[in-house]
Amino acid sequence: MKAFLFAAGDFLRASLPEFGGVLLWILSLALVLLSATALWGLPLQPPAGPVSFHRLFLLSVSPLLSEQDINELTWQIWAWPEVKSVSFRFPGENDPEPVQERGLVVEASPETDGHELLAKLGKLVGVVNVTVWERTVVPPRIPSAARIGAVAALLVGLALSLFLAPRVLRRVQSRWKREQELLRRSGASPLVWRGPVILLAVLAGLLGAGLHLVALAVGVRFVPTGTPWTELLSLAVWAMGLGFPVGVFLALLGVLISPHS
Repeated sequence: MKAFLFAAGDFLRASLPEFGGVLLWILSLALVLLSATALWGLPLQPPAGPVSFHRLFLLSVSPLLSEQDINELTWQIWAWPEVKSVSFRFPGENDPEPVQERGLVVEASPETDGHELLAKLGKLVGVVNVTVWERTVVPPRIPSAARIGAVAALLVGLALSLFLAPRVLRRVQSRWKREQELLRRSGASPLVWRGPVILLAVLAGLLGAGLHLVALAVGVRFVPTGTPWTELLSLAVWAMGLGFPVGVFLALLGVLISPHS
């Protein structure tokens, strides 16, 4: 055990010149854990927006009307204050319902009395039939911007950690190569000359998890109430504590993909 502790201390001393790379590795692990915590704690989707109701009037026009007559009729209807929009419909179209002949679709303003507008449209010259159609529009529920940002941060953090880990470990091992070779030739256990690499990875994982908890604790203090980020405050302590084993696991992945000597 003393041999391992001596070798580990010497290996950590050799890693000091690579402090910048080790620090970046630790920060990337913290970023992964922070973004994963955000994905866990944030709501899947923001609340849906208000439901809107659209009242449409499908006008069938007389086949005797010319193109100019239909255009004039369209502009006449559109000038009414109770009308929101007017659009053309041609045979073969299916919105809002299948159309067999040319006609117009009139959308009423939200505050319009439908019965009065129906009677007014039915009195127009050239209009042979008016059908009322009501449509309820429910806004789509899309992932919140916070969750999208958390996914992006997770991917960036994972890429950085897996990119930095083997390079940092390779550079540190190159500085400790002579000592490692002496230990190996002296018949020392692989735990003595290989264990310090694993120890460095474990320390990086623990420090990354610690930074993740500190950043989370400090960050939520500055989050305005009523935002999705305040949901993170409801996470249980044990859920946040999972960052330590996860951080160590991610760091050990770097050992697995780093070159062995």
